[in-house]
Amino acid sequence: MSRPVVLAGLAALAGLAALGLTAPGLTGLIAPGLAAPAHAAPEPPDKLVQPARPAAPAEPAQHAPGAPATPVAKPVAKPVAKPVTKKDLAARAKSTQHGPPPAPGGKPAKLLNLYNQWTKEWLAVDPTAPPAGATLDHFLRDHFTNKPTRMEPRLLGFVVSAADHFHTETAQIVSGFRHPKYNLILRKKGHQVARDSQHTHGNAIDFFLPGVPAQGLEAWARAQKLGGVGYYPDSGFVHMDTGPVRTWSGE
Repeated sequence: MSRPVVLAGLAALAGLAALGLTAPGLTGLIAPGLAAPAHAAPEPPDKLVQPARPAAPAEPAQHAPGAPATPVAKPVAKPVAKPVTKKDLAARAKSTQHGPPPAPGGKPAKLLNLYNQWTKEWLAVDPTAPPAGATLDHFLRDHFTNKPTRMEPRLLGFVVSAADHFHTETAQIVSGFRHPKYNLILRKKGHQVARDSQHTHGNAIDFFLPGVPAQGLEAWARAQKLGGVGYYPDSGFVHMDTGPVRTWSGE
C-alpha cells in the first residue's frame, strides 16, 4: 500500500475517533499518538431519597424442640344470669334481722303463739318485741275479702296479758278485722253482729285460750275495764274491743 493512501486512511480514522466513531477492523491501525481522547463516563443521576419503610412485624418466637410452649390466654366467658325462681323470691322475703341471742345461762323470752282459725296461719309473738304493725294487720285481716286494715295496737296487748295471766303459750283468734261488706252479709244471715261493729274499724278481737274456760277468761277481761267485753259461752270465746266500757252476752 502506498504511503499517501495510508496517511489518508489514518487521517480519516482520526476524524472518526474525534467524533467517537470507529470503523471495525481499522481501530488497531491508528497510531498511538492519534488515538481518540477518552470520554469520561456520565455521572449517574442524583439518588432519590426513599421514604423509610415500616418495620416488619416481629416473627413469633420459635421454641426449641421439646421445650414447653408459652400458654395462650383463653377468653373469659361471661357468666350467664340465673333466672329468679319463686323459691328465690320467697327466700329473699324472709327476714334476716334477728335479735341478739340470750346471755349464756339466760332464759329466752317466752313466746305466745297465735293461731288464726280462718286462715290457718300461725304468728309467734315475743312480748318484749311485738311484731310490726303491718305484720299484725295482715295476720288479723278479713278472711272473706282477704283485705287488711290498720288494727288497734292495744288489741295484741289484751291477748298477751290474758295468756300471761293464765300461763298459756297459745291463743286462737276467732275474728279480727271484719270488712263492712262481710259484716252486712252476716247480719242478713241472722248472725249476732252489730250494724257498726268495732270489728269493721279494726278495734276488736275475738279469741279464746285453749284449756282455759271461756267464763274465766270473760271474768278476767271484765276486771281489766279496757273497753267492751262480750261473752259467747256456746261458741266458747270472748270479745274485747277498745270502745266504751260495756259488757254483753251472746250465744
